Amino acid sequence: MQNIKTRFIVNTVFFFLVYSLVFYIIVRAFNIVITHDEAYSFYNVKHFWYVETLCTGNTHWFNFLAFKTAVLFNLEKVSQLRWFSIFCSGVFLTGAYFWIKSIKDIPTKVFAFSFALLNPYLIDYLSLARGYSAGIMFEVLMLICYCLAVKNNKRSLMFLSLFFAGMSAIANFNFFYVFTAFSLVYFYENYFKHRFLFFKNKQFYFDLFFLITITALVLKALRFITLCSNDIGAYGGNDLATSIFSGFIETLIYRNFNIELDTLNILAYILFSLLVVIAIYGILKGKKHTNVWFGLSCKLFLIILFLLIFNKLLLGILYPTYRTALFFYPLIALVVIGFANFLISKSKIGVYVLYIFSIIIVINFMMSISLSKIFDYSEQRDSKITFTYLESVGAKKVGIDPFLYGVFRNYYQQTDNFKFSFKGDCLNMFKESRPNYGNNKLSDFDYLVLYPPYNLSYYKNSNVKFKGNKYYLNTGTLVIKVLSQN
Repeated sequence: MQNIKTRFIVNTVFFFLVYSLVFYIIVRAFNIVITHDEAYSFYNVKHFWYVETLCTGNTHWFNFLAFKTAVLFNLEKVSQLRWFSIFCSGVFLTGAYFWIKSIKDIPTKVFAFSFALLNPYLIDYLSLARGYSAGIMFEVLMLICYCLAVKNNKRSLMFLSLFFAGMSAIANFNFFYVFTAFSLVYFYENYFKHRFLFFKNKQFYFDLFFLITITALVLKALRFITLCSNDIGAYGGNDLATSIFSGFIETLIYRNFNIELDTLNILAYILFSLLVVIAIYGILKGKKHTNVWFGLSCKLFLIILFLLIFNKLLLGILYPTYRTALFFYPLIALVVIGFANFLISKSKIGVYVLYIFSIIIVINFMMSISLSKIFDYSEQRDSKITFTYLESVGAKKVGIDPFLYGVFRNYYQQTDNFKFSFKGDCLNMFKESRPNYGNNKLSDFDYLVLYPPYNLSYYKNSNVKFKGNKYYLNTGTLVIKVLSQN
């Protein structure tokens, strides 16, 4: 009875902790100002043209439909546009809770909660209206359904795992790696392992049709983006270990500590090597640990690495990094935690190691807590308060730095609910003339909004005087008044 009571108390504590994270994500979704990429998605919803919408990797399909749904009901507040990401985050964290609950020993539970969930960069993208929250949710549902199908021998759950893998690829094209890797495991375990008997199985043809449909849809979309704009071709890295794992370490630390680039890259190679060794070990010791989610995550992790190397060497596709590598996060967490559950937690020293790492992660997370700060898109943090200030002082025509102009043009000036009355044009922050940037004279404006490093060299011959009106410490955003010509 004591054991049952202890488990109940422990699981109740983790229930409270997990849903405190859900509450934290909701509060952040209500407080973080709209970011550049979210604003462009909003613009495409308000001024839909299929070529422009499908020409960019910024359009995550489920997220786009969520935007469209909100706009149809005139729900255009930033928090309202993020409704689908909040929903996906709740589903993901609910799945994580039941997974943590299934772990028997307390040290591994604590480590699982801290390592898998207390990543401030992950929390960022669970709060924003992008396709990453949906992709992670579907990826986790894929893992849950597969493990339950194997454990309970449920064919319907097995297909659901493939279905959710496909949905993750549709939600965010970066997750196509997850879908491809999982499909290889899925078809081998369910069909190819039994030699040629699968030809007599009707379910095989249904699953194959689903696989071909999702693959054709994603590849067609990626080809269209590549031919139309090559919007996704330039973002990534040339080195496997540093591209993925330097970003993983840097975003986990969340700029709480300063680490030199060389040190960061060394740590990336160490982490990469450890994960590969652990994944191989997890596969080889599969019959001994009998942990389905540990074995599956090890297989998927290694297969995806192989796919990434294959694409880089043969097709020249850059390695994912930072947010485009977020599909790796659930797998990395499961590989590390599965290894800890199998080996480290069995010794007293191992238990202390898990608690120490958990404490470090918790401290790092506590240092990262903020209702308005995010790792990416930090330039827009003061955008709303800046534009509101300009409205209050009666600005007529404002020259806006490109870092802030995107959210002004694509969100604030597209919504009737929150539109500002002043006219804003994009400043040219380059030495030469560029067609996508404004070529106005500085004397055409009555106010300027600048973002560091305040580069106005293109306008060096302008004869105007300035007066600094407002400076925002968080971002360095500067509002200056154009007084007159000299």
